[in-house]
Amino acid sequence: MTHPSGGLPRDRFRSRLAAGPILVDGGMGTLLFSRGVPQRACLEELVASHPAMVGAAHREYLEAGAELIETLTLGANRERLKAWGLEARVGQLNRRAAQLAREAREVSGRDALIGGSVGPLGPPTAGLPLISEPVARATFREQIEGLLEGGVDIIVLETFSALEQLVLAVDEARRASDLPLIASLTFGEEIVLADGSSPRGAAEALAAAGADAVGVNCGAGPAACIDALEAMGRSADGDPARSIMPNAGLSQRLEGRFVYAASAEYFGTVTPRMLAAGARIVGGCCGTTPDHIAAMRAELDLLDKTDRGLPRAIAASKA
Repeated sequence: MTHPSGGLPRDRFRSRLAAGPILVDGGMGTLLFSRGVPQRACLEELVASHPAMVGAAHREYLEAGAELIETLTLGANRERLKAWGLEARVGQLNRRAAQLAREAREVSGRDALIGGSVGPLGPPTAGLPLISEPVARATFREQIEGLLEGGVDIIVLETFSALEQLVLAVDEARRASDLPLIASLTFGEEIVLADGSSPRGAAEALAAAGADAVGVNCGAGPAACIDALEAMGRSADGDPARSIMPNAGLSQRLEGRFVYAASAEYFGTVTPRMLAAGARIVGGCCGTTPDHIAAMRAELDLLDKTDRGLPRAIAASKA
C-alpha cells in the first residue's frame, strides 16, 4: 500500500481489496480503559494529554499484523465533545489523532493504512440526535476536515445505529474528499436498525450515497455481526466491499470494569466465517485487543496459502 499526499486513491483501495482481505485493528477505548484510564474519561482527549499511551496502543496493533489502524476519534465531534467542554478543540484533536497514528506507522516500519474514525453525533444507543440537517452536516464536515488535515488515508464511518445519520455522514464525507469511505452500522440481535431499516436496504442506501465498503461493527459479538453481514447480501462486481469488526461479545461489569467473553483464539477460529459471509475487511471492536488481531492475522496468513483463503474459508464455514 502507498500513502500519497492527500490520502489513498479509491481505485487503489479497490485494487487492494481485490488482492485479499484487509485486517483492521481492534478496540482502542476498551484497551485504554483496561490500562487504567478512568471509565468516565474523554477518550478522544487522550491524544493530547497522553499521546505516548495512544501511540503505544497503535504500535501494538501494527505489530499484531493490522493493515489498517484507526484514529482515536470516534466521538471527536462537536456534539459529543460538549459533554467535556471540549467542543472548541475538534480540529486540534482530530489532527493530533491522525498524526499520532501516522507516527506509530512510521516508527513500526509497517505498511499500513490510517483510517480516520468518525462516529455518530450521540452515543450509539441514543439514535438520531434532535439537531437539524445543516447542523449535522457542519458537525461531520468539521471533524472530517480535521482528519484530512492530519493526513488520514481513508475515512471510517462506524458504530451508527441510525441509517439516516450515516447516509448523511457518507454524503458529507464524499463532498469533503475523494478518499475511500467505509460505512459501518451497528445491529442488535434482531438484525434490524433502530429506525426499522433492514441490513440489505441499508447496504443499498449506503452504496448509493457513495460508500466504498459497507458493513457492521460493534454489536453483540462475531456471530450476530456475521448474521447481519449475511443479511446485507454479498457484494457483486462494482458494489461496495463488505466489512465486519465485531465486539468480543457482550460486555459484563465485573469489579468496576467491563469485561468481554470472546477470546483471541475464538476470533481466530471465526475469521474464516467472516470471509465466507463476504467480508473483505475484517477486524475487531470493543473488547478486542492486539492478541485478538494477532490471532486473526495468523488465520488470514494460513488461509492465504490456499488460493487467497476463499475456498478454505468457505469450506471451514460449512464444517
